[in-house]
Amino acid sequence: MDLATVNAKIQSNQFLNETTTQLEKDFLSVGVNFDIDKPVQDYKHLFSFTSLLVNALNEQDPKRIINLLYRIDLSEEKVQDEMKISTLTFSELLAELIVKRELQKVIIKNYYSNPENQ
Repeated sequence: MDLATVNAKIQSNQFLNETTTQLEKDFLSVGVNFDIDKPVQDYKHLFSFTSLLVNALNEQDPKRIINLLYRIDLSEEKVQDEMKISTLTFSELLAELIVKRELQKVIIKNYYSNPENQ
């Protein structure tokens, strides 16, 4: 799954509800409620909410962030590499990487659940 595909889905707001559901599930698996108001209007709102949650989590219990990254299969090395080239804050960047990874999981799941792709 390439970054262009993920970014195209973000631009068109495709899989927004499914990505939100995946975020709720994975945050809950590390003991954090992802209580976003629904319906989510766009990915910008989803990034913003996730950034606020990541920032609060980083201040209160940073180990949960590590657990979350492990749960969603987002390597610490990837985060560190992106931090070197990004102008975003840590929370903003981490939120973007988390949302994009969750969207990627949704796209892959959707692809393989379609019988035409088997």
